[in-house]
Amino acid sequence: MRVVFCLWPNAAHLYPLVPLAWALQAEGHEVRVVSHHALEGRTAEVGLPAVSVGAPDMIPMGPGNPYPEERRRMAELSATVSPSGGGRDTWDVFTHFMLPSIWDFSPMNPTGEEQFTAVDDLVDFARDWKPDLVLWDPCFPAGAVAAAACGAAHARLLWGQDYFGWSRELFLSTASADAAQEPLAASVRPIAERHGVRVDDELLLGQWTMDPLPEAMRLPTSALTVPVRWVPYAGQTPVPGWLRGRPARPRVALSLGLSQRMFLKGGWGHVPGILEAVGGLDVDVVATLDATQLEGAAVPENVRTIDYLPLNQLLPTCDAIIHHGGVGTFAAAAALGVPQLITDTDDDHGVMAAPGEGMEASKHAESSITAGYVTSRSAGLRIDHRTQDVEDVRENVRRVLKDADFRAGADRVRGEVLASPSPASVIPTLRALTAMRKGTS
Repeated sequence: MRVVFCLWPNAAHLYPLVPLAWALQAEGHEVRVVSHHALEGRTAEVGLPAVSVGAPDMIPMGPGNPYPEERRRMAELSATVSPSGGGRDTWDVFTHFMLPSIWDFSPMNPTGEEQFTAVDDLVDFARDWKPDLVLWDPCFPAGAVAAAACGAAHARLLWGQDYFGWSRELFLSTASADAAQEPLAASVRPIAERHGVRVDDELLLGQWTMDPLPEAMRLPTSALTVPVRWVPYAGQTPVPGWLRGRPARPRVALSLGLSQRMFLKGGWGHVPGILEAVGGLDVDVVATLDATQLEGAAVPENVRTIDYLPLNQLLPTCDAIIHHGGVGTFAAAAALGVPQLITDTDDDHGVMAAPGEGMEASKHAESSITAGYVTSRSAGLRIDHRTQDVEDVRENVRRVLKDADFRAGADRVRGEVLASPSPASVIPTLRALTAMRKGTS
C-alpha cells in the first residue's frame, strides 16, 4: 500500500504522525510526507521521505498573516451563528487560527496563479505516484483535493480537536445559513474547482477521520472516526547525562511549546512570574525556553534552562509539568501520566499585532480546552496568569506535587489515552477502509 501524509508545514503538525508513518513503513508499506519546502529538513530528520510542494520562497504563517478581506467575511459569518458557552471558544479557534492556516495554500480570493503552486504540485505528484491512501492534515485540505483528483482513498488525520467538522455542522444547522458561504467550503472551493473536484462533505471532512484524542475530549460531530493512540514524539536529541535517573527532589518541567515561539514574537510577559514562583520551591525545574521567552526574566538557581529537549525524554523524570496548553504538550504529559499545570486566561482567543515585532498572543488557542479537560479529571490545575500572583502560582505547584489525588487523576487520563489502539494495531483498519473507498471519490 502506498500512503501519502499531507500536512501544514509546522513541526507540531509533523511529530504526531511520525509513529503511524514508522509503523506503516515497518510493515512494508511505502510512505511519503508531502508539505511545503519549509518542513523538508524536519521531515528528513525523523527518517521519513519528504516531497516538497509550493514556492520555496513563500513563508507559511497561518494566523500570523494579515487577511483583512477574509477576516472581515469571517466576522460577518460569525454573526449568523450563535455558539454558546464553550462553543464560542471553539468557533473562535476555528475562525482565528485554523482558517488562516488553510488560506496559506488555498486563498479564498486568489490574485495570481502563483498562489496555486502548492496544490498544483501536489496534484501532479499524486497523479504520478498513484497513492492508495492519502492522510491529510485538516489545515492542508489540498491533500483531499489531490486524493480526489487521483482516485485515492483519503482521510483526515487530526492533531487536536475537530474544529473543522464541528464548526461546519454548527454553521449548516443555522436556519439562515447559506451553504455556499460555509467557511470551510468557501476556503477549499477555489483549489477544488481548479482541479475539477466536487466540494462536498467527503472532500471537506474526509472519507473517515483518524482521531488521537481521548474520546471524552473530542468534539461532537457525525464524522466516521477511527481512534488511534497518541504516542509522544517530538524529534530527538542526545540524552543529556544529567537527565539519566530520577533527581533527589521533585522535578518540574516548564514548556511553552514550539509553535508559539516559531510564529509569535511576544506574549511572554508571564514567564518571569512563573520562574519566580518555582524559584521559591524545593524542586528542580527544567525550562525548555529560548532566549526570546527568557528575555527580561531572572532565572532562579533551581531552574535549568535548555532551548529544546524532547518531552518524551524529559517527562518520565518529572513529577509535574507547567505548560501553555497546546494539545501536543498536553498529549505528551497525558500519555506519560504526568500531572499538569496549564497557563490560561479568560481573554478572548486571537493574535495581536506587535508593531515592529511580529505577532503576539496572551494565551494559546487551545489552553482553555486542555485546561478544562485536565481539571475535570483532577489531573492538574489551571494557572490564570492574568489574575494569580506569584504566591498563588507557587501554591498551585506545591498542591500538585504534594496531593496524591493529582497523580491518580493523571493516571486516569493516561488510561484514557491508552484505550485507543496503537499506530501498529490500527493498520489493518486502514487497509480495509482503503480497499473499500479507493476510487469512490
